[in-house]
Order: sequence, then C-alpha cells, then structure tokens
Amino acid sequence: MDKRSIFLLLWGLLFCEARSLPRYSNRISPRSVNASNYDFIIVGGGVSGLTVADRLTEDPSITVLVIEAGPFDNEQDGVLVPGEWNPFPYVWPGLATEPLTALNNRAPAIITARVTGGGSTINAMNWVRGTIADFNGWETLGNSGWGWDDMLPYFIKSENFTEPDPSFAAEANITWIDSVRGHEGPLQYTYSDYFYPGEANWWDAGESIGIKPAPDPNSGVNLGLYWVPTVLNATNQTRCDARIAHYDRVIATRPNYHLLVDHTVSKILFDGTQAVGVQYLPTAGGNTSTVYASKEVVLAAGALHTPQILQLSGVGPKPLLDSLEIPVISELPGVGSNLQDQAALEAPYNFTNNIIPNADTFETNATYNAEQLALYNAHQSSAYTIIVGLSTTFATLSLQDITTSNSTLLSTAQAHDPALSLRPDVDPTVLAGYTAQRKILLSEFQNPNNSVGTLFWNTAEAAQVFSLRPFSRGNLTINSTDPLAAPVIDYRTATDPSDFAVIIALFRKLRQMMAAPEMAALGAVPADPLGVEVQSDEDIEAVIRETLVVSAGHSCCSAPMQPLELGGVIDSEHKVYGVTGLRIADISYFPIMVSAGPTASVYASGEKLADIIKEAYGIS
Repeated sequence: MDKRSIFLLLWGLLFCEARSLPRYSNRISPRSVNASNYDFIIVGGGVSGLTVADRLTEDPSITVLVIEAGPFDNEQDGVLVPGEWNPFPYVWPGLATEPLTALNNRAPAIITARVTGGGSTINAMNWVRGTIADFNGWETLGNSGWGWDDMLPYFIKSENFTEPDPSFAAEANITWIDSVRGHEGPLQYTYSDYFYPGEANWWDAGESIGIKPAPDPNSGVNLGLYWVPTVLNATNQTRCDARIAHYDRVIATRPNYHLLVDHTVSKILFDGTQAVGVQYLPTAGGNTSTVYASKEVVLAAGALHTPQILQLSGVGPKPLLDSLEIPVISELPGVGSNLQDQAALEAPYNFTNNIIPNADTFETNATYNAEQLALYNAHQSSAYTIIVGLSTTFATLSLQDITTSNSTLLSTAQAHDPALSLRPDVDPTVLAGYTAQRKILLSEFQNPNNSVGTLFWNTAEAAQVFSLRPFSRGNLTINSTDPLAAPVIDYRTATDPSDFAVIIALFRKLRQMMAAPEMAALGAVPADPLGVEVQSDEDIEAVIRETLVVSAGHSCCSAPMQPLELGGVIDSEHKVYGVTGLRIADISYFPIMVSAGPTASVYASGEKLADIIKEAYGIS
C-alpha cells in the first residue's frame, strides 16, 4: 500500500498562471514557482518549516511555498522501519568542523539532514521534551511568552500519543502522566513494544545506586530512569516524521501548499530592509531564479544553514560582510554565534555473561533477526520497533546526582571568565549574551531538579554518556559568496573547561552503574580506550580529547532569540532585528540547548510560531 500518495495534476505544473496557484500541484516544479505568487515563502522543509506551512495553509486563502534543499525520501525501510534504520542517504554531505583546539585538533564530520522532513526523517526517533527549567531560562533571557507554561499547550497540540498495552507497560516499567500528553495532534508517537531482557539489569542497577524512575520525562522534569517515547505510529509500527505528519497528511486537500525540493535558497531579497522574496537554484548547481512573498519569508534551514543564508543576504556581522563585499542590510553580530550541540563519550564494555538476545544479537544473528522481522510484519512484539543498535531506556541526571564534588565544579565554573570561552574577537553584545546565558546555566546546575547529562547502555557492548547543557560555544561563518559552498563551522567543543568536568563526572557515574551487582552479574568489564587502567581525571580527560563525539546531530542556537543588546538575532515573535518581513522558525533560534533531544521542542515551537504569525495577519 502506498502510504504517501501525492495528488499531482500535470497540467498544473505545466500551465499555471502567475495569479493563480495550480490545483494539487503540490510537488511543484521551478517553472511553476517562477510563475506563481505566494503569501509566505518558507526556506527549509524540515520539522519547523513543514509545521508552520501546514498550520498557515489551514486557511485556504493563504498560499505557502516551501523550498527544501534535499529530496523526498524514497519511503525505504531504512527511513520508516526502526530496525532497518539507515540515515546516511539523507545526510548533508561535506560538513565538518574546523580543527578543535580542545580535542587534539580533530575535525570530525557534522551530521545534519538534507531531505524533506529534515532531522525527523533520519534521527533515532526519540521524543522527549525540554524541561521546565529550560524554557523558564529562555524567558529569563528576555523572551516573554516562551516559558514552560507557554510551551506546554503547544507540546500537547503537536502530538498524538498512543498508550502501550497496560500489561506490557507494567512489565517494562513504562509510566506516563496522561494530562501532559497530547491525543489529537498530527505527530504520532508511542513506545516500542519490545525490550531486550538485559534492560531489566540496567534498570535495577540504576535503582540500586539511587537513581529513581521518572514518572514522565515529558512532564517538564526528566530526571531519573525512563523508557524513551518514540515517534512510532502504533498502527503500522513505522516512523512518523514531519513529512508524514505535516505534508502527506494534508496535501491532498491543500492546493495552496506547495513544496519545491532539491533547491537551495541562495539569498533573501530585500526592498530596502523589507524581505520580499528569495533567490534560489538547484542544489546540484545551475541557474538562479527568484520568487516573491507578499507577506513574509520564514527561515527554517537549520542551525548550520539559516545563518549562512542570512550572511549571504547581508544580515550578520559587519566585518564579515564587508570582507566579502556583501552590502549590509542589518548588522547583527549574533548571526552564526552561540553554536551548540550535545557531545557524547563512548565507553565500551565487554561481557563474560551477557544476556542473549541483546542489541548485538539483532545485528549478528541472522536467525534471530529473521524471527523478529517476521513478528514485526505480523504486527507482533518485535525488536524491529527499536532503532537498530539501540535500546529503550535512559538515565538522565542532575549535577548533584553525578558527583559529590558539585560545589567545587560550580565554584570553578563561576570563577571562569566568560570571555575566555569565546573567540578573542567576540563582539561585546555576543559576550554580554553569553555571560547572561552562563549565569542561567550555573543557576540551573545548582538545582538538583535540573538535568545535565544522560547515561545509556544498548544492552551489548556500547555505553555512552551525553552532555546535554554545554558551556562551550561555537561559530559559523561564510567565507565565500557561493551559496552551495559549505559554511565554515567551528564547533569549539570543550573549549570551556567546565564541559570536561561534567563529562568526567557523567563517566564516573556510568562506571558506578555498570559496576552495580545487577550489571556485575553480566560480567561487565570496561574496554579500551576506557579500560580499567584509566582511573584518574587526567587519564579520562586524555581519552575525551581523543574520542569525544562532538555532535549528536543536534546543532542549534546559531541565531538566538534574545535581546539585541545580548547578541540576539530575533525577538520573541521570531522577527529578525533590523528588517521586516523576515522570521526564523528552526532550531537556530534556541538561545540555550534544551535538556533532551530537540525534536519535540522544535515541533512545539513551530506550532507556537504559526499561531504568532496567524494572529499578526488575522489568519483563521
């Protein structure tokens, strides 16, 4: 059965007139775009772009064009079936950070999506919200209306939660608070219907060292042990991504909703300081074209490309724009600053008595894999509902949970000069903004109810710790006026020494958990490069410098929502400072990374922004 039928009328693609949109020509051609007028142009067809486009086109009088640099996915099992997960066909090629001075000058690749649906098409399907502290911290920065109480209704609006079978939930330690879950939104999610038996040991080990179960990680507090909700459609057991939830679901009845794929926006067009349209070209290269918006242009190209487009358009740091002879439309030093991601330290383990089956069994035992596939195809409980190589539970912890030396860590961080964590040529407003952010982070780290990191074990040889709230900040700049050239990305990971201290504390907590009797019964033994001989902070730090995974594919925060005097790029209505008719919808607007994977928070943000735009224009 074709799950993604797209209703196209060929005549609409070929013979549209400039004053009317071709009916149902939703996968539109460049020729049709050039002959059409739109109310809104959205640059980027990821989570935020498609969410806003869907909501705006609920009004049939409003016309929207989305321009996406990537293709549609081919509906292959590698996208839709968790147990067949293969994100690589839709990863943006050629992106890497500059050499990282704190990490032995390594220059690893950076992962981001280039496909309709964006990160929701290639990610690991986790659905965990940011926390009360995260959003209230944003509001403290000067972003009125973006606190937890403001965001919760949009989390609920965005989602459609299907409860797991009650007996399975009881067996698996799955709990949730129904009043904070949404049941009528477009994004389908539930829980995997299978778990590897070793996860019981992991859970019990966590409890034995004092980690309590979290009643619901989406309640605004995610501390403790919990099953990870997943964007799995409970009916067909396949991924529900932004394309399915906010394009395929509605497109048959939305002649006013157009999507142009495989095209890259090269710059925003301005009439003075009013954004009036965009210039674009094929992502594979070719001639440029223009298309105009009568109301607004909305940037949703992601944290690595929204700043690039702004800078190419004359919105950004004046010295950079002057160096490339780009006329300055709005001088905003914060464009491309404040770049953040969530780093991970891999801590392998060997086992002498592990429980089978486990995540490795799924990948190495053809008989077991075939059995699980047959169960999946029969819509029975199956490991194929889990992303290949992963398991289903996290332990998310506060600073007080992971170290008894938290006061020393905090006092050291408080004494650190914020300027030393940024580039030497940092603009004073960007420094002021980071100083304000750092004050908020330190306050949150002092609170034992706020999370700073996550522990994970896949039931086989892979264990990891994730640093959720980094102190370090990176930068992104163009060094060419070529819109198809990769931007210069400098993650500057772990340039703030506090990040090392947090990761080391998380690693030590992981070791404690893996040494608990319930895990010791499995014969868990630390393996290289973090074997038993690696004990001192100095030795652990040396391994971190050599092996830290700098990106979870969660790049954010490079066009932050905060006051202009704090290096902000947009205001609390997501309007870009110094111009009109231009907003930012994507994850680049986050001022500080949330204490979870960002996907759920980006969906909710898109829902909220759509309402802001609707109110501004009286759209029903």
